[in-house]
Amino acid sequence: MTILIGAISPHPPLLIPEIGRGEIKYVKKTDESLKTVSKKFNELDIDTVIFISPHAPFIRNAISIYSNEDLYGDFSQFGFPEVSFEFKNDLEIMNSLIDEGKKYGINFVKLSKDYYLDHGVLVPLYYLNQNNKRKFKIVAMSQHFTIDIEELPLVGEIIKKVGRKTDKKIGIIASGDMSHRLLDTGPYGFHPSGPKFDNLIINSIKNENFQDIISIPENILEEAGECGYRSIVTIFSAMPFEDYKTEILSHEGPFGVGYLVVLIERR
Repeated sequence: MTILIGAISPHPPLLIPEIGRGEIKYVKKTDESLKTVSKKFNELDIDTVIFISPHAPFIRNAISIYSNEDLYGDFSQFGFPEVSFEFKNDLEIMNSLIDEGKKYGINFVKLSKDYYLDHGVLVPLYYLNQNNKRKFKIVAMSQHFTIDIEELPLVGEIIKKVGRKTDKKIGIIASGDMSHRLLDTGPYGFHPSGPKFDNLIINSIKNENFQDIISIPENILEEAGECGYRSIVTIFSAMPFEDYKTEILSHEGPFGVGYLVVLIERR
């Protein structure tokens, strides 16, 4: 079995009704798009979802991966500990990623049992959990934060190889927000590289040009204040354009942070 479906998903906690409350109306396009992603995943009766999150714990020269048999997370960081999730970890897929990574010099480091799932996983998981036919398993990992961009596609290749070796139906979520510098009123103010970065990513996806994605200059990445770039590079390495079609479901940034939702399906 190969990887059947994937998506790029933002992760603002305000999408959770208990947290966002009245503000959800300002991100209606994102909310509706993530509901579409959830519907598509559930239609395929996915066995395991692999999450790539920029908010998983940082380990230099490695990828952190949650290792508990039962993976738990809540939104206590945002004042709502009662909003919580618990899912089974797919230990088979997790260990396959670790073993495959060793062949290519990519280290996956198991996190201790003290670590709970981060909101980069929990927000898209909230949507995938809606109306699902049965409880899927998950694997949750960080981006590779320190590897050179030119070498980052190797991480996606490893995920792709693991997907091909299993008979399970696999989905991937590349969690990440786009630029945090789209508006003066945003968290880091405005910078011209903010909208430039978002447009470069969107146009590269529309044109199905992976080379354009990995060729975005480092200064633009830095100035844009993004957090999803490495997740995006990884998912399109695992799910290359020649084998998968994409649909940009929405892009908006009412609070100065870009929220991009992209559906990726087999051709």
